[in-house]
Amino acid sequence: MTARLKINRLSVHRGKHVLYDQAFHAGVNIIHGDNGSGKSTIADFIYFGLGGDVREWRDEAGLADYVLLEVGAGDSVLTLRRDVSTVGLRPMAIYFGGYDSAVKGDMREWDTFPYQRSEDGYSFSQVLFTAIGIPEAISDGVSNITMHQLLRVLYSDQLTPIQRIFRVEPFDTWQTRQAVGDLLCGLGGYDLYAMQLILRDLSKDHADISTRLRSLISVASSYGDKVLVEFVEATLSNTVKERDDLHTQLMALLGDADEAMSSTEADKLVRTQRKELSKAKAAVATLNDQIETLEFELADADQFIDHLRIAVNDFDDASSAFFALGAVRFEFCPSCFAPVKGHDHGETACHLCGVQHDKAEDETRALAVKLDLEMQINESLSLQTERQERLVELRSQLRSANARLKAATAASELGRRGAASKHDNLIADISRKIGFLDSQIYQLNHRVALAEEIATLTAEKEQLNERISRLKAQIETTSDAQTRRKHIAYTAVSENVKRLIAKDLPEHNDYGDVRSFSFDFAGDWMAINGDKNRVGSASGMVVLKNSFLLSLFISSLNDAQFNLPRFMLMDNIEDKGMVQERSWNFQRLIVKASEASKADHQIIFSTSKIAPELEGSAHVIGGKYTKQRRTLRIGN
Repeated sequence: MTARLKINRLSVHRGKHVLYDQAFHAGVNIIHGDNGSGKSTIADFIYFGLGGDVREWRDEAGLADYVLLEVGAGDSVLTLRRDVSTVGLRPMAIYFGGYDSAVKGDMREWDTFPYQRSEDGYSFSQVLFTAIGIPEAISDGVSNITMHQLLRVLYSDQLTPIQRIFRVEPFDTWQTRQAVGDLLCGLGGYDLYAMQLILRDLSKDHADISTRLRSLISVASSYGDKVLVEFVEATLSNTVKERDDLHTQLMALLGDADEAMSSTEADKLVRTQRKELSKAKAAVATLNDQIETLEFELADADQFIDHLRIAVNDFDDASSAFFALGAVRFEFCPSCFAPVKGHDHGETACHLCGVQHDKAEDETRALAVKLDLEMQINESLSLQTERQERLVELRSQLRSANARLKAATAASELGRRGAASKHDNLIADISRKIGFLDSQIYQLNHRVALAEEIATLTAEKEQLNERISRLKAQIETTSDAQTRRKHIAYTAVSENVKRLIAKDLPEHNDYGDVRSFSFDFAGDWMAINGDKNRVGSASGMVVLKNSFLLSLFISSLNDAQFNLPRFMLMDNIEDKGMVQERSWNFQRLIVKASEASKADHQIIFSTSKIAPELEGSAHVIGGKYTKQRRTLRIGN
């Protein structure tokens, strides 16, 4: 599926007042107006409406309450809503359908998605990626590849330094920039980036485990060889046997007792012990019931998840068949089984009821149903994880409860037989020995736990070593595999850049002899003949940057493997004091490139110096804006 994104309509609202409302079209869209008329404000609203993170707004833009965008995303039509705020990471409400239906419908028909991915749901970026046809991240580690990150390249604004490829933001990392660049150029989705992030996390885990192991081994070294699991378990087994033998002797002595405590004290002790025994039994029974219920819920939920997965697979097959072969035509009514009489409602209508259908609407409904099924699966898997964790916890509690029940049973039996005898001294001696052995057993159990933790961490460290080695090999293999695709994509972009800057006006061209053009997404730079920022003038650097972005866009139109969604937004066409003739020339290059392509696409740019033949043309959106007729209708 070729990635495609197109703005159909943009409206900006303040309460019931519409500040801006314009339709956009395929191909070239020009926002034309004088400086200070609000062109950049509209570009910012498009960027924000598509998922960009905006926290600082121009004065007039900050008066808006929310923005609506109808977009063509792949074969679907969606309407997007985001509330304007200085608080970042705003969520997005999505209506699966067109603008008119969205504004007339109930807000309960909208689905709201967060900016960031949640454990049991989708972020709006995931929904838009799926609709647009951009490969979806398969790992949580790459969840920060969002619409915002893509738009940092697709939206060229006036505030970003002209020598940079990406819109500037704090906490930027080279891995993120490289992943976005690889994704846009079709270098295999997120695979390499995901593995790099996993390697980083595994290396951190390896360092943490090594630190913990050093600490535990330091503690265990005081025991010498006696910390070995085999030695400790053998000692523990002998100690437990000795303790049990003494307990048997004690029980025998108590059974032969001639003297007993007073009946009042004995009865009180027995009642207390029986009460404790009853509580221990009830705790064990309750935990057993909870575990049995939870195990049933886990099994039932597993069946439900399997059913949902089958439904998703069946839905994909049915959807593909429907859009490939068309709707089913019935010979008999599926309700009453009477023969269906022929009705000619047209090719786009249901032959039974006559309701007209639009392919984009059908695709949109199909997308909504599929996303709903997938979100149910994610939510169910998240609940299953919680249930599994709860089951482990309950089983641990059951082991402790059974131990308390065993102790309470033994104590009750002792109370029943009598707590004193004529052999008081012997009983006291045996009781002291049992107490000493209990203390030894506790320490030995602690030593077993220490030895087991050391053994577990050692095994985990070995597994991490193996995983890190395999992952490094996979990274090297993947990197090698992407080299050929990278060469094809980067060469296409570079050659297009050279062709575009060769068409710059000779009297303003200060590039010199351009033998090569290179760029690097990770480093966020462009270079002519290997020299970064070689261009002498600021306006020349603007042309170079815009030529690079236009070349990236043109390359995506010519190569279906690019994941750039055939969309570009440029708000810096004549930045840095560029003369109007030079701006006119670049505008003509944009229009010519658009007209030469048969692929679906959209490019939006703003200008105050429009080429004469483009002024008043169908490319211009909303006419010419001035300081008196601004883009946003404030106070009207």
